[in-house]
Amino acid sequence: MKNFFLALLFLLSNIIFADDNYRYFINLNKVINDKVSVQLIPPTLTQNEIEFSFPSMVPGTYEVYDFGRFISNFKVSGKNGAIIKVSKVDVNTYKISPANEIEKITYDVDDTWDKTDLPNTKDKVVFEPGGTNFEDGKNFSINTHSMFGFIKGQLNKNFILEFEKPKGYYPATGLSDIKFGDTKDIISVFDYHDLVDSPIMYSLPDTSTVLVGNTKVLVGCYSPNKKITSRFIASTLKELLNAQREYLGGELPVSKYAFLFYFIDRATLSGASGALEHSYSSFYVLPEYDSLSLQQEIRDVAAHEFFHIVTPLNIHAKEIGDFDFSNPKMSEHLWLYEGMTEYAAHHAQTKGGITDIDKLISTMMQKYENSLASFNDTMSFTYMSKHVLEEKIHTQYSNVYEKGALIGMCLDVLLRHYSDGDYGTQNLMKDLATKYGKNKSFNDEDLFADIEKFTYPEIGEFLRKHVSGKTPLPMEEVLDKIGIDFAKETITYEFSLGNSDLNYNENTNRLYVIGIEEMDDFGKKMGFKNGDELNKINGKQIKIESIKEIINDYYDTVKEGDKVTVEIYRPKGKKGKYKIKTLSAVAKKSKTVRKNQIALKQKLSDKQKQTLKAWVGV
Repeated sequence: MKNFFLALLFLLSNIIFADDNYRYFINLNKVINDKVSVQLIPPTLTQNEIEFSFPSMVPGTYEVYDFGRFISNFKVSGKNGAIIKVSKVDVNTYKISPANEIEKITYDVDDTWDKTDLPNTKDKVVFEPGGTNFEDGKNFSINTHSMFGFIKGQLNKNFILEFEKPKGYYPATGLSDIKFGDTKDIISVFDYHDLVDSPIMYSLPDTSTVLVGNTKVLVGCYSPNKKITSRFIASTLKELLNAQREYLGGELPVSKYAFLFYFIDRATLSGASGALEHSYSSFYVLPEYDSLSLQQEIRDVAAHEFFHIVTPLNIHAKEIGDFDFSNPKMSEHLWLYEGMTEYAAHHAQTKGGITDIDKLISTMMQKYENSLASFNDTMSFTYMSKHVLEEKIHTQYSNVYEKGALIGMCLDVLLRHYSDGDYGTQNLMKDLATKYGKNKSFNDEDLFADIEKFTYPEIGEFLRKHVSGKTPLPMEEVLDKIGIDFAKETITYEFSLGNSDLNYNENTNRLYVIGIEEMDDFGKKMGFKNGDELNKINGKQIKIESIKEIINDYYDTVKEGDKVTVEIYRPKGKKGKYKIKTLSAVAKKSKTVRKNQIALKQKLSDKQKQTLKAWVGV
């Protein structure tokens, strides 16, 4: 009987203490050469051999970064002194056996923000919002995918992170399952997909909370020179978030969301700034300017990232829902995930009264110009999306924020037109989210047919012709439906001031010529040269604070045949030395070619008025 109870006790103890979780231990108090040490007690393993891997890529980045590059000193300890064999398969993967004898795995992690001396890190810099930064005693910006690995085939297990931290530090994150302590926090997530979807920023807290409907929105801020505060950001975002809530039908599809802002006071290694979206949070690396000058940029970037709570959180293809972190495969529908999101970010601000229709149309037309100037307008957008990781195609990726947004605008206007104003992309996205949702993916090849079922045959034709096809967007046709004339090219004859490129010299407070390549005949007769600083026009001194009035007065009063004089300061010899000259020429209208010009029609039909009002509410 005694032996029976001992056996039962032994069995129960095995059940109680058996642990099928990943248990990670991280000490933020000990940073050596920008490295943090990580220890893992893996979940219960029964197989003889496993592959332990770090992601080659994560959703939202659209570029293979190979985060295993930043791992060093990788070691595996065996139970009771067992010898564990470890071999490196590739930059991200380690083969380990016997796996059932593993006691713990340890390794060091380098941050990514300033690392160029590791293999391949100089030529392939990680975009900062998708990377990790360790600043001992200041800030730890952690994108979890760059720190924590997984056992292949075992992604759907709990991950428990135990952080030893400097006293007073707070983990700003979109995660909710956190046990806080003075010097230690324990953070739990459901599986590896949730883990890599959840950045964490550790620092002395500067946080603010805003309640938007029933959603608790956390703003975490790190500004090294204290130029920007979470309170300022929260007040900047509150109106925007309420506009986005109304845009989404009056409620947000998440109960908690976190905006994590790191304001950097130096140049980034990537040379860029921006953000990376996640399902319940977004992480930003922006320049630390004066807060007011950043206000609209914060709104625009945050609006885009926040709308990712719709796509791809609630609308996504199998390639995203079952993302392969080692051998990623791309979906065809970047126009939906990034393009529609970018469009909605601007459209919601106009519908919410934060910006006006002129700003919206101006932004969309600038995107049209950018798309034509910088990208292949006849490349199938679905083809580009599917092959975006290929080097020759990746150069087209940024078009998702240009032409991708235009696809969203065209789709919205067409939907409003065909539905007599009753249905737009807001309705479509809600219907798609209802059909699918966070836990149900669509098949790439089925999406257009599904959209057509919700809408009209003409919409299916538009998608097949202009999104999966190679035909450029029908801008003239679309703009006509909201009463706007569109001309690919217009030719007029107008007065000018030479059409040279100008910049501003802060030292002399004068405008100066920086480019004469596009200078017209009048500018050539005037004789402008690079470096010329403009002082007077027809005897009137050019003051930067009144430049608009001076230029307008010139155009209002100049007549054909008038003598026009411009006093300039022309650099000579030593730096800071100038020769004052007066240039002159006879005023004459020059041929002016403008592309992609728009103008509101003088008289709109009732149908056009209806579609325009439904589109932006004017």
